[in-house]
Amino acid sequence: MSCFINRARLFSALAFSTTCLASGFATQAALAQSTVFNIGRMPISRAIVAYGRQANMQIILADPVRKSIIGNAVQGSMSSQAALDKLLDGTGLEVTSVHDRLIVIGLRKAATAPDGKKTSVRKLAREAPVSENVKVTGLRDNTSTKRYSSQMIDTLSAAQMRTAPDLSVVEAARRIVGISVMPSTDDNRSDNNIENITIRGLNNSYNLITIDGAQLASANNTYRGARLDLIPSSMLGELQVLKTVDAYNDPQGVGGQVNMVTKSAFDYGNSFDTQLLGGWNNLAGSVVQPRHENWRVDGALTRVFGKNKEFGFVLSGNYQELYSASHAILPGDSTGDGWNYYSASGTSVGSPTNTDAQAAKGSAVPVRSQDYAFDDAYRRYSLTGKFQYRPSQRFDLSVFGGYFHTRDEETRNEALSLPAGTWTQGASPGTGSVTTGQYQFGITQQPETQRTWFVNGKIHYDINDRMHLNFLASDSIAWDDSARTMIKYNTGMNENTNKTTNQAAYGYNYFINNGAPVISLNDLSSANDADNYNPRYWRFYDFRVKNDVRFLRGDWRWDVGHGFWLNAGVTQTMTHVDNSETYNQWIPKNAATAAEIGNMDQVTASKILTMESAPGLKYFTLDYQKSLDKLLNNKSLFKSTNTLSTTKPAYYHLQESITAAYFQTGWHNRYVSLQGGFRWDHTRADIGNFNGVTNGSTTDYEFQARDAGYDYLLPSVLASFNISPKMKLRAAFTETVGRPNYGDYGAATSTTFDGATVNISQGNPNLKPRHSWNYDLSYEWYPQKDTMLTVGIFYKDIHDEIYTRTSYGSVMMDGANYAAVISEPLNASGAGLRGVEMQLMRQRFGFLPGILKNFGISFNATFLQGFYEEAMDDGSQRRVNGLSNQPSHIYNASLFYADKRLEARVAYNRIGKSLYSTSGTASWQDMWFQERGQLDLQVSYRFFKWLSATGQVQNLTDAGFETRMGPHQDLIQDSHPAGRSVWFGLRFQPDF
Repeated sequence: MSCFINRARLFSALAFSTTCLASGFATQAALAQSTVFNIGRMPISRAIVAYGRQANMQIILADPVRKSIIGNAVQGSMSSQAALDKLLDGTGLEVTSVHDRLIVIGLRKAATAPDGKKTSVRKLAREAPVSENVKVTGLRDNTSTKRYSSQMIDTLSAAQMRTAPDLSVVEAARRIVGISVMPSTDDNRSDNNIENITIRGLNNSYNLITIDGAQLASANNTYRGARLDLIPSSMLGELQVLKTVDAYNDPQGVGGQVNMVTKSAFDYGNSFDTQLLGGWNNLAGSVVQPRHENWRVDGALTRVFGKNKEFGFVLSGNYQELYSASHAILPGDSTGDGWNYYSASGTSVGSPTNTDAQAAKGSAVPVRSQDYAFDDAYRRYSLTGKFQYRPSQRFDLSVFGGYFHTRDEETRNEALSLPAGTWTQGASPGTGSVTTGQYQFGITQQPETQRTWFVNGKIHYDINDRMHLNFLASDSIAWDDSARTMIKYNTGMNENTNKTTNQAAYGYNYFINNGAPVISLNDLSSANDADNYNPRYWRFYDFRVKNDVRFLRGDWRWDVGHGFWLNAGVTQTMTHVDNSETYNQWIPKNAATAAEIGNMDQVTASKILTMESAPGLKYFTLDYQKSLDKLLNNKSLFKSTNTLSTTKPAYYHLQESITAAYFQTGWHNRYVSLQGGFRWDHTRADIGNFNGVTNGSTTDYEFQARDAGYDYLLPSVLASFNISPKMKLRAAFTETVGRPNYGDYGAATSTTFDGATVNISQGNPNLKPRHSWNYDLSYEWYPQKDTMLTVGIFYKDIHDEIYTRTSYGSVMMDGANYAAVISEPLNASGAGLRGVEMQLMRQRFGFLPGILKNFGISFNATFLQGFYEEAMDDGSQRRVNGLSNQPSHIYNASLFYADKRLEARVAYNRIGKSLYSTSGTASWQDMWFQERGQLDLQVSYRFFKWLSATGQVQNLTDAGFETRMGPHQDLIQDSHPAGRSVWFGLRFQPDF
């Protein structure tokens, strides 16, 4: 092995040479040891992986020989050096460098052809058989999967996820080009937890989440995609985001698909890697609960054993305990009705019956000034295991199982002003007053538990060197169990009617500060007296979702020869969803019992917060147990209300069967790779729910069963062209689908008759999935192994977009014909999306002098432009410039440093403005998620080979989340801080 000496740094070069020689001698000693080898004749990329595992070495192929040469069979007991010589004999390959049990193999300058004649390396590689599925090293590097995949794909390696300052897979995924992340989509909860990803501007409703190619169940009744925050990065060898979905894949992927590749013991050998970190969030303790420390521990153990190292085992575990708090404002309310528009005469012009033009001429008036204060205790743990058996390179079996558990204990304190009376314009724009109103304080406890089981088994068998079989079976069950207990006290209660009276004391003056209302109540002393707040309600919600996904697939592949190949297979997916909700409400029987129950002054907690929206008003917090005991200990003072209209229609049962078959064929040589195929997708769904029919004052609920189905034949064509050994051009045309969400299928029918009009709200089991024609083109340049530059453009033409429409007609009721208003999800409107993706990665600046060579950079940018045809309540349509959760741009930039002991990374993520939700009533009620940037840091220092110290800072600049609305998107709908988290800890990597 040669070590280059720089005369200007002779002493350093001599020291480096000594280290190289010592490492070389150690490796040569290992090569001299005798080992039993069992390696079949196979593509060199697979053969070196087998050799590295059996010889306990890491082997790397130099770039020019990828996808080119067949390695020789090696059988029997011999030294590792002899086995390596036999493996490479006649292939034109040689060992180019050896260092610290790492062997690099490259092409000889003059190679020998099998007939003994001298020939060029290029000719030998061109004429050699080609392997379609290439694994370059035992451990995945940063570029190989993307570079050698037939599809357009972006990845994160295990090392990249490990060195990024992220808590979960979903947070790590935002580093990938074209990916943005979103907090909880439940407006009743805090935004303290990142849960979901958006691929190329398309959210969970359009994408599929898989583990080792098998679907992960989703514990959600509104969208199909599983929550990625459940998954710890320690169990993964690679995170893959497929941007083009060919016939092999399930077509659920208008945006793309996320596949989580679990670690393989044969890749990692005997290893153990675990870390323990503690820290805190700077907002924890700022609401009611005292500050608690955060904790994280995760690790993975891999073992290879057996006489011939044919068995492998991987065990991974994770535990996180996260505490946070936040004081948010929600002036726009979750449905957007927190703002209204008034003309100069004091008349409302922003009601649903008026147009946007009328609203734009009026003044924006806050009609729901609202503060929320959250305390969250979030606990997450998981345990996964994988058993592998590989007696030869022809047969491979693995079984993976995992359990993922999350528990969010959340308490929400609410303060809400509801004005009434007459509105008067103030002296300047953005100011005014309302004459009367009411005020409310409440507390909500809403614990949520999510559990997911996942198990899959995989078998790979080579019938011969050209024919291969693969089988996969999986079962995944997800549960979401959540409760919501809401207790509310209100001013001006009439306990006999359970109605409120607006009073002059709670009217207010206001001004708008950067889109947020700031109010001043007419009688602050009355509002600050807890005795003026009367008991209103005690509500108990219980939500249950269960989703079971069973999956089977079988695949056959034939490498015909001369670059041609065939691939065919069948899949079966069975999905069962059960959704239910129970709701009970208790209110005082009358004014006399309300007096016995007592007012809010009897249940307030000692902590009084500072009001964001109403300076000077005390933000009373309630003692939850005292408030709850008012009901539990005095049931005779309360009465329950009829809640069947909520609980019965909420229930549905869905069973979906998807049978599919696919065929692919292709051809490739050194310069061109072409493939085409089609997938037949046959879907049937059975839905059961309760149909509520109201006639007069009586409502009956009858169980009904419905069925639906659809068939698709989906084509795909993909091509890649090697412009040079380091440059590649790709093009793809595919058709994909976005199946209807479970709620769109399963929502029950609710029918209300008031004697004149029949109002019908229903799900639609006949919905077809969204389907999209996808066009992709990309350029990739790999000047060095650790360097990548890519640019891609794409366009998605989306048809049968699903939206909810209100229509008018007539129905027969009791033998007579009545006018009807029908609301249901339908297929009609279209959508489209175009985008540009670019990324640059340089792992190490080796050409720079001194410590500068240890720096690296990563940068990617995505620009998106979409549209959506929105159907309005009045039957008209409008074009919305953007899809839901589709940001206008996404930026990621990282600067990192790594030497033998020190690793440091600065990572910045920024997402542009995106559409949060649209209104079918008025466009000014559309909500837009505002642009946000986050800066994260990570530093680690290695004291010993087996021990490192780590420090992390997440969200260094305290960036929060903000949503706006209005004709000019200048009114705050929701403003939510996120806080800064700091972590310190140790990482252990003992050497087996």
